[in-house]
Amino acid sequence: MKIWTCMIVVAMVATMGYGFVIPDNVECQDLIGDEKLPDYCIPYLGDGRYLPYEDSVIGMTMYDYQANANCGQRLKVDDLDQAHINWMWQQYPTPTSRYIAWNARYVDGSFYGETQASATWSGYPYLDVTADANPEDQRTVIAYHWNEGAGYYSWIDIDGGNLWGAFGPPTSPEVVTHIWPKMCVASNNNIIIVSGNQNYDTHHMYLTTDMGDTWTWLADYDSCTQMSQFPRRSQNSNKVVHAWTRSGDLANVKQWSLDVVYHISTDNGATWGTPVNITNYTMPYQMVNGDSAIWAFGSSCPVFDSNDNLHIVWSVSLGWVEANTPYGGDRAKIFHWSEATGNTNLVSSPSTFYNDPDGWWLEGSVGGDPYYHGGCAGSWQMVADRPQLVIDLSNNDLYCLWQGNADSTDCSAGGFLNGELYASYSSDGGATWSDYTNLTNTPSHGAAPGACFDEDYFTANPFVVNDSIWVTFIEDKDAGGGVLDPAQGALTDNPVHCWVFPKEYAQPGIEEHNNSVPVTTALNLYPNPAANGSAVSYTMIRSGNVSLNLFDATGRLISNLDTGNKVAGTYNVDIDTRELANGTYFVILDTEVKNVTRSLVIIH
Repeated sequence: MKIWTCMIVVAMVATMGYGFVIPDNVECQDLIGDEKLPDYCIPYLGDGRYLPYEDSVIGMTMYDYQANANCGQRLKVDDLDQAHINWMWQQYPTPTSRYIAWNARYVDGSFYGETQASATWSGYPYLDVTADANPEDQRTVIAYHWNEGAGYYSWIDIDGGNLWGAFGPPTSPEVVTHIWPKMCVASNNNIIIVSGNQNYDTHHMYLTTDMGDTWTWLADYDSCTQMSQFPRRSQNSNKVVHAWTRSGDLANVKQWSLDVVYHISTDNGATWGTPVNITNYTMPYQMVNGDSAIWAFGSSCPVFDSNDNLHIVWSVSLGWVEANTPYGGDRAKIFHWSEATGNTNLVSSPSTFYNDPDGWWLEGSVGGDPYYHGGCAGSWQMVADRPQLVIDLSNNDLYCLWQGNADSTDCSAGGFLNGELYASYSSDGGATWSDYTNLTNTPSHGAAPGACFDEDYFTANPFVVNDSIWVTFIEDKDAGGGVLDPAQGALTDNPVHCWVFPKEYAQPGIEEHNNSVPVTTALNLYPNPAANGSAVSYTMIRSGNVSLNLFDATGRLISNLDTGNKVAGTYNVDIDTRELANGTYFVILDTEVKNVTRSLVIIH
């Protein structure tokens, strides 16, 4: 068995910025972050599986918690195919300082090096890249909040050149308590900040047209104390979108009883259209005891496709009212909305661990607490949460990524959920979605502090680059939010990753790259489209349990087609569609090796 003994090298390098320090725990060999790790440094996970992102470490931090509500954007690929990344750094094991760290990935896969990008105490970073006709002039723009004497403020800082790592001095609208900024750079390099307001349910939008020399207040927005704002520019025009979640029931403001709202600027953020509520969910004040309803959970993510049409994904929980008190968060789903069609569709397929008839990822919470998952504490997230949308601009294929865990028994020794990264794929603009793929597949049941594989607080580049998906995340070595609450896990030194993987890993029917078992499970339907019936043929590559189910487009179970323990071989099942309404349905084959989905169109 191979054992992971590798840690990151100590380094102190003088740069054009503030310089950087990486902790000095070296047990493998001296590594500088720009080479592939040798085999004996790669963590062995058992069952022939190795850590899929073993050579993507770009830094360290004790501060595993990186964002409130949605995780925003901390990675952006520029026009030279270089990745700009930042995160919140804190020293381990004694937290004597906290600042924004920055790194960059070059085209050849090497890294600039972990760099301090804020002069003093700061946190909750965001990142974008300037637009320029000359790609070599594109620069990193970072946003964060900073404690300056009398209070907390939102700040931005701009690199002195393309991947110079030379930050400072920062600039700010300088409004006290307007903090936790989310930011984007428009196509003409206008910079839009949407900040929160500490302890108030309000967001504030500011604009600078001169790279931060002066600022203009634009508007305030009803929201929730969770920082759900997400501004993002179009790659094709002067459009900018601001999406966020807000409570429709101010008397019962909860971070899980929200609507999803957006509005668009067509002039690089100077003026904005009327906000549009795309969910209009039933709020607690509209409900009586025993009622239930779907509510947004505070993590929406907008992206424009190559036709300049907007797409938004978000997580939802199932809420209910009991004893005149609203509860929520005991089960989760991911939804997608398309501006082109106005339709909302289910992204996340039912978890194979639960096989819930209504397509929910079940959390098994007690008393309506949204942070507890079947015995595992969730630590500020649901079991399917914080989705990010990635678009292939060459064909407008969609990839929705999210974090959580389909296995609610995968708890750390401290009882917190070991998160993993999941993905689903759509080739029809979001009308239908594939079954989910577990991208990381790093279970660490009962792992002690230092041994967990909890992929958390990830963000993704919004577009496919070189047929690859680019993400950054924190590999929390003890699941839970111990930095904010000592009862939520031990303090550990956590690797920060910039992981680049082929887009095919997120497509159905593709072998998971960190699984040694060959995956050739077949699932076929004929005829398709169907009128009176369709024949299903599926192949088991090895003996094991199987569940074959038919779902409608909302994720509701229509019928169980086959179930039980099967030997390897091919099986045939008939579907009687005479009584089913016209529309798109999904046949989902769950095996111990792979989950495969096929859409079935019924036309009478």
